[in-house]
Amino acid sequence: MSEAEAENKHLVRIHLDRQTFESPNPTTGAALYELGDVGPHKKLFREVEGNHDDEFIPREDEQVHLKEDDHFYSQKATTIFVNGTPEAWPHRKISYEQAVKLAFPHGPTGGNIRYSVSWTKPDGQEGSLRQGQSVAVVEEMMFDVRNTDKS
Repeated sequence: MSEAEAENKHLVRIHLDRQTFESPNPTTGAALYELGDVGPHKKLFREVEGNHDDEFIPREDEQVHLKEDDHFYSQKATTIFVNGTPEAWPHRKISYEQAVKLAFPHGPTGGNIRYSVSWTKPDGQEGSLRQGQSVAVVEEMMFDVRNTDKS
């Protein structure tokens, strides 16, 4: 790190799982996970004011800009299966759009492209999602996402 980069980074006080830490600012998601000793099956979130979802912080080297006294917390991710592939899902619900993005991260989209999204919970409950809908996730829930071109 150059001297100019070092000068641009200053320490800020943050709170992670109710413990106080000092962290360089900016930092990375990976560094925050390490600082708070956040285990491999947990996800990290930054608390957001108001009626908004808290911000998920990925365990990556992407830059995270901190504010003095930011509050973070970790929670266990739920393992779901999308088209047979296990995914660590950090949220309480999943939407139609999110399930499609997990199954087909690079599309296709637009035009006559449509997807069917069905789900099954371990207790046998089944259902489907349409655009704009979401469902609460449970451990080992399965999603079947298929491209169903509209003709």
